[in-house]
Amino acid sequence: MKFDWRSRDRPYWFFAVEVSAMKSLGFSKKILLAAALIVVVAFSVFIVVNDYRQRQSLKSSVKSELQQLGTLTTQNIQTWLESRMQLLQSMSQQIAADGKELPQLQRAIGLPAYTDSFQLSYFGSTDGVMFSVPSANRPADYDPRARGWYKAAQNAPGTIVTEPYIAASSGKLVMTMATPVKFQNQFVGVAGADIALDNVTKIINSLNFDGHGYAFLVSADGKILVHPDSKLVLKNISEAYPTNTPKITTGVTEIDSGKKPEIISFTPVQGVSTANWYVALVLEQDSAYAMLAEFRASAITAMVVVVVVIILLLGLLIRVLMQPLHQMGRAMRDIADGEGDLTKRLAITTQDEFGELAESFNRFVERIHTSIREVASTAAQLGEVATRVVKVSNASMGNSDQQSNRTESVAAAINELGAAAQEIAQNAARTSQQSSDASGLASDGQNVVQQTIKAMNELSGKISESCVNIESLNGKTANIGQILEVITSISQQTNLL
Repeated sequence: MKFDWRSRDRPYWFFAVEVSAMKSLGFSKKILLAAALIVVVAFSVFIVVNDYRQRQSLKSSVKSELQQLGTLTTQNIQTWLESRMQLLQSMSQQIAADGKELPQLQRAIGLPAYTDSFQLSYFGSTDGVMFSVPSANRPADYDPRARGWYKAAQNAPGTIVTEPYIAASSGKLVMTMATPVKFQNQFVGVAGADIALDNVTKIINSLNFDGHGYAFLVSADGKILVHPDSKLVLKNISEAYPTNTPKITTGVTEIDSGKKPEIISFTPVQGVSTANWYVALVLEQDSAYAMLAEFRASAITAMVVVVVVIILLLGLLIRVLMQPLHQMGRAMRDIADGEGDLTKRLAITTQDEFGELAESFNRFVERIHTSIREVASTAAQLGEVATRVVKVSNASMGNSDQQSNRTESVAAAINELGAAAQEIAQNAARTSQQSSDASGLASDGQNVVQQTIKAMNELSGKISESCVNIESLNGKTANIGQILEVITSISQQTNLL
């Protein structure tokens, strides 16, 4: 499976690495990073919002300029057409005034004003006569009344204009104007002229937008009449735009011609009802919005410069502001390493959070210092007490040794006394037996024997009590030994402290 780092389903280790990287950064670097991110986000939002507004404003400006230029161009074409139409109407009026006889026709049509403006001037009468200046070779059966221009002008209330076409005689792009000729409100024929579109072509081709666009003339049904590319003349607009063919309507639209995104506007030519033409202005979007791209590049450059300057200035400022914290960190490290001087204090130079932190740190160190002094004093006192306890313990141990020796002597004497008592008891038993056999002894002898037995019993009880006391004394002596060992251990630890 292909992993996309932009996916929301990132693996756990990805976030773990991010968190670990953030934790490894110092506090100052985190502040710098946060400030840089804030500036970048703020500038990015500004660039996006301003780019949108600038684009809308620039679109409106480009649209307005294209419409104004299109209107100006159509007005020039309209003026040119109207001037030719006025010349043709003047010629028709001259023919009507002079008559349709050959000399009068030659004088009326051959005026320099007409020959200089028209490529071919002519008149077709109702009786089928055709006269032109300059004269042209026509078939003998040529009848102007069968021509389209004649029929269109005969039924028209005014001058008609045909779509441009390539003249067979000159190979140039020309159009035909024709107007009815009336004498005393009677239709007598049609006056016409073939007019080269050189001037219109110059007007259209002059609009090249410094190489970033062009203009062309197109009819309402999509036929290209004038175009910088001669191969597209008299072709349908769909051949120039095989994909995303623009609709010929008044206004400005954005299209993608397959080569480059373009802006195209259509402006109709007014004033001539039979000339349903549109001036199309085409401008490359990259050129039209070049100012926007320059602004975007300038904004990005400014953002980078501002971020760098802010990071540098903020880094210096943080370095100065973090000095109290660095001093506190060094002091804490000294204490943690066991070589810190607890008599030193941090200098409080500000009343901000760092000042409060330094004051709290000083109080903390003072408390630790006091506690350590108390511990040292207590340890000294404990050492003295331990010394005295050791001395007393040593004396007690000496007394215990003497008591132990005495106890052993008493125990030996008691053992000897016990043996004597047993021997006396045995003798008493034999005496009792002898007394039993000699029942006839005197009663005084019997009393003496009874008193002796009683004394022996009392002596045996005292010996038993002495054994119990000796065992108790042995247990206490062992306890005293354990206490002495504990005291000795405490003394050693105290000396170490």
